[in-house]
Amino acid sequence: MKFSPKLSRFLTRLGYLLCVATAFYASYGFANYLASKQSFVPEIIFEWEYDIPFIAWTILPYWSLNLLYGLGFLLCKNSRELNRYTAQLLLSQLIAVVFFILFPLQISWSKPESFGLSKFLFDSLATFDMPFNQAPSLHIILCVVVGSLYISKTSKIWLKAIVLAWFALIALSVLTIYQHHFIDIPTGLLVGFLVLVIVPIEGEILKFNLAHTKAHLKWASFYALLALIFAALAFYLGGAFLWLLYFSVSFALVGFGYALFGAQIFRKEQNGKISSFWLLLPYLIMARLNIIYWLNLKRAPKSSEILPNIYLGSIAEAHKFEAVFDLTAECESRPKAEQIYLNFAMLDMVKPKFDELKAAVKAMDSIISKNKRTLLCCALGYGRSALVLLGWLVWCNKMNVDDAILLIKNSRPKVVIDDSVRKFFMEFG
Repeated sequence: MKFSPKLSRFLTRLGYLLCVATAFYASYGFANYLASKQSFVPEIIFEWEYDIPFIAWTILPYWSLNLLYGLGFLLCKNSRELNRYTAQLLLSQLIAVVFFILFPLQISWSKPESFGLSKFLFDSLATFDMPFNQAPSLHIILCVVVGSLYISKTSKIWLKAIVLAWFALIALSVLTIYQHHFIDIPTGLLVGFLVLVIVPIEGEILKFNLAHTKAHLKWASFYALLALIFAALAFYLGGAFLWLLYFSVSFALVGFGYALFGAQIFRKEQNGKISSFWLLLPYLIMARLNIIYWLNLKRAPKSSEILPNIYLGSIAEAHKFEAVFDLTAECESRPKAEQIYLNFAMLDMVKPKFDELKAAVKAMDSIISKNKRTLLCCALGYGRSALVLLGWLVWCNKMNVDDAILLIKNSRPKVVIDDSVRKFFMEFG
């Protein structure tokens, strides 16, 4: 039987929804069942949570996530987006259920009596839910994932604000209907944003980009150690200090970037924004403070002219130029509407591989060809950007390696170009 394109599109999405919903209820119910069979299931609760009021009507926004979850399949504009949305939901489910099975938690509070529609919705919830499957809250994870889809479909600021406010109310409702403890919310947010980093609606899925240099392993180990220190402090001090796990997750992700995924862990987009901003915020703050320290307290020059209209410097100077070639992965930027801007994200403190450097030089050449007052920048303008500029001078401008190094160092003496860099260009130049 042949269906019309619209009906075929609807049936396809309905089929996806049924498959994902089946996986949801089967795995969620299985984790609930396993927890219910244990003789003791712990509960993590802060003293102030006992003062949270029970607000029966907030079961409405809580339940609305189920409707928005399903309608999301119809919002997907094409099969690629549909596949990504489906993958996000399944990955969310997988991560949450693994935690539910390995680290089961419960909420022992009984819900006060409710009436009317609220009572009906609470009774419906009780038919398949048990007081387990707590952290990370799958409801919060899905709130992030589903909410990001809806926000991406709205172009007007006021409409985005309404959508964001509704999903915030959904998130808050897990507390006001006594469905979750507070600890379940930040852990759910972390997993939700992690899912968006691994499988974004737009852009490439996170792929392995294995590094084999000592520098990569050194910095991966450094951030792994930081992550372990903050995790140990969080568990040792307990209570409000559990927020230190946020720092631990942030540094761990950066470590994974150096060891496994490269600069894509930051998800920096061509509008200068970092998609994984909230996950990496503690590290991003540290990176920004480092820039402030060197450029302001140490009074290092923010940019230097290397050739006419070609400058080397810090991303902090980007707003002063007509064209910007940005090599940072860890610094958000806000290019002006009239500005030519291109981001080629590279990790800090490590030399890029030959193919990556070649690609960066090619991208830089496309910016230089615009004949604008151009800034080639990284965090400080001493490392990545200097290396790419050297590549451009040697490969595109046909300069001798030593002359190119001398030219850069005469204008910006503190650039990091050592003998290993010179040998590299002598070999591949």
